[in-house]
Amino acid sequence: MRRIKNLKALRIIILLVLISIVHTSHSVEETDQNTLKLEATKDFIVINAGDAPYYKDKRHNALAIDARLLEYRQLFAQAVTKFDGDNGFYDITLTSMTEEDGEPLYKLVVNGDIVGTYRGTYIGAKSPLDLTSESHTWKSIPLQKGDIIGIKSNAHTNGEIPENGGTAWARGRWNSLEFTPAPEQYIPRFPAAFQRKNFPMFSQHKDMLISQFDFKPDVDDVHAVAALGSMLKHPDLQSINHIAVAGTVGVQGGNYTDASTLMGLAFGRENFSWTDANKNWNASIQFVRDRAKAILAQGGRVWVQEAGQSDFTRTWVLALIKSGVNQSLIKNNIIVVQHSKWNEKHTSEDALQFVNEMTTYIAIDDGNKPKRVFDRKNRRGPFTPSYVEKDTRWINAAISNNNGKEHAKTLWQEAKRIIDKTGFDAKYSVIPDGGVDFSDNVEVWWIFNLGQSAVSVHSFWERYVTDLPLDSIKPPRGRLAVVIDGNSPDPDDIGATPVMLALLQQTELNDRLVHLSHSCDLDPFKNKGRQIGPEDEVRRQNVLHKLSGNGIQYFGPFDNLNDYYNCRTHQDEARDDLVAAINASSKNDPLWIIEAGEPDLIGYALQKANPQAIRHVHVVSHHPANDHSGDYFTWQEILDFGVIEHQIGDQNVALQTPIYHWDWAKNHDNAGYRFIWEMLAYAEQDGVVPFQTNKFDCSDAGMIYWWITGANDGGNNFATPSNIKNMLSVK
Repeated sequence: MRRIKNLKALRIIILLVLISIVHTSHSVEETDQNTLKLEATKDFIVINAGDAPYYKDKRHNALAIDARLLEYRQLFAQAVTKFDGDNGFYDITLTSMTEEDGEPLYKLVVNGDIVGTYRGTYIGAKSPLDLTSESHTWKSIPLQKGDIIGIKSNAHTNGEIPENGGTAWARGRWNSLEFTPAPEQYIPRFPAAFQRKNFPMFSQHKDMLISQFDFKPDVDDVHAVAALGSMLKHPDLQSINHIAVAGTVGVQGGNYTDASTLMGLAFGRENFSWTDANKNWNASIQFVRDRAKAILAQGGRVWVQEAGQSDFTRTWVLALIKSGVNQSLIKNNIIVVQHSKWNEKHTSEDALQFVNEMTTYIAIDDGNKPKRVFDRKNRRGPFTPSYVEKDTRWINAAISNNNGKEHAKTLWQEAKRIIDKTGFDAKYSVIPDGGVDFSDNVEVWWIFNLGQSAVSVHSFWERYVTDLPLDSIKPPRGRLAVVIDGNSPDPDDIGATPVMLALLQQTELNDRLVHLSHSCDLDPFKNKGRQIGPEDEVRRQNVLHKLSGNGIQYFGPFDNLNDYYNCRTHQDEARDDLVAAINASSKNDPLWIIEAGEPDLIGYALQKANPQAIRHVHVVSHHPANDHSGDYFTWQEILDFGVIEHQIGDQNVALQTPIYHWDWAKNHDNAGYRFIWEMLAYAEQDGVVPFQTNKFDCSDAGMIYWWITGANDGGNNFATPSNIKNMLSVK
């Protein structure tokens, strides 16, 4: 057995030995072949090992503290037992009870050492979740047969429920511990783009965010600080417990940018809300160590925005260990999030290895790179937005005197002043030419699980940086042709089509639409992946044809639209109508083809069209699932006709969303908008593919939104349902 560190633990062991003379075995429940479950009221044979005793709450099958007694309210109770399992590493799951009157702190104790902490979830007064079970798992805890296992908890009040002249107190109730064999090192896995199942979320109630910036040699950290400061001013994030560090450099060379004035504006007083490691490394280590240690002691997690290298993190984590914080507690409760391979490459090798081993290290996708949900090749980890844009309108909107978000305006004006003073002119960066790069903040996006609300520079700016309008109706010259499939496995076109038509009506661009066809998967049974059956494919054709007609009725008239076509039943007519639109193209009146499905109909039309007119044809795409799924034409063959290609980025990123984003349309006064909701709902319930369940998807409509707002001259290529709602709501 390991060395016992204090007399209290020794007293507990002696008591356990004495009791074991009478109680020769636990009533251990085997929940499955490998998991052992210890019931709090049955298997913890010492329940008065703390400074306050537990009592058995028979009604809830839990151990609890009698918080009616004033003298027990500031103390920890403890129950202990002996671990009879095999030597090894275990995931240990505590089942406790939510309590509306407080959030008790729970501590997992092994041989007198605190190896895990957890604070109960805040649910608030009159919550229906009061006195319901919740669980927390401590990962990869090393145990040996004969170890003394204990749970400590305390009574706690949140001050929200009046009682007897004071406030009610939660009683630190808990029900059981489960032990499941685990690997020696906990490595989180994220199998899908936005998936965070079975991984903790940031809790504003108990967690802390530490933002660590290197400021060397790139000035993107300056933009990241201005962006983060803008975020933390938002009402949803103002209660975040946050500290920041400047100068967390590794082994890279180059010039260091002093942004202390911006740090102060963004985060507050130096050496209270932030610290300068470039100026005083050791003092900054102590600053972070002490703040992190306090959070861990209170059952919270420390989340690290690693906006630089990990040498600094290695040093303060090592300082935590030297101060007596258990390594299992650090591994479970310190989460380091890094998006950049460059940062990892310029971290000293031993530091990166140490941080990977001693903390929960999450490598997410690079915030510098354009994103496509479908593209998982070479992805580092979970999907993230791209927070880099070369367009100057973002900075201009942020620093404009007309920007009503005063705090954000001040931060971005100071950021610009600092960067201008450095003379930074690196060719790899968009910043010297007036662009924005706050890519390090995708780590905060992931930590806070912000999702759709900040999935692009555009949505980030709207939410956190400026109240100035970012989108305007400024379509390019020319006409529109819309070619959709919908008869392939994915039913997204069913919802997207009425959204497209509604956007054109609302922006008074109906006269631009000259072609509309659907079911352009000319051989839908050749798909390499998931197949659609013949009956479903015919059903889809009929639905698409009917909704096209209904959409024209709701959102028309479309005076320049000769007809709308089912490409499966009237392929030649659809082709010839598109040929006529192509042949009418000129420099002053080009044609923009929205490729919302397979390219074959477009290929057949281009094959028959006037080559001189094709020079004035633009083809807009957002997804290779369309480009590279042609049965008769490859994408390269389409391009070889001489069209002008526009790849605007995967619109699923922002427009394949949870259903609630469209609640506004469900019972809208406008019957057309109700029709949009009905079609989105039909597609969600279609059943041919599982990936649209619980999602509304109008992703193809993003290409129309991009075209309406400027196309290749500043069009918004990451429209959200909120953007679409706003455009459809303008009177």
